[in-house]
Amino acid sequence: MKAATAYNVIQALSKDELPKLYKMLGVQQPKQKRTPKKNKLVTLEQATDDILAMYITN
Repeated sequence: MKAATAYNVIQALSKDELPKLYKMLGVQQPKQKRTPKKNKLVTLEQATDDILAMYITN
């Protein structure tokens, strides 16, 4: 089996199957990268209202 084929098979595994694979191979599972949360975009009107509310109430 070529390395590229093995890599593609591993990439296709579900998140539930990956720990089983690592356990079967006897290696530690690598730490998973955390994906940063994306902030939702606000409209100019919402941003203006938020800024004005901050300064008016203080």
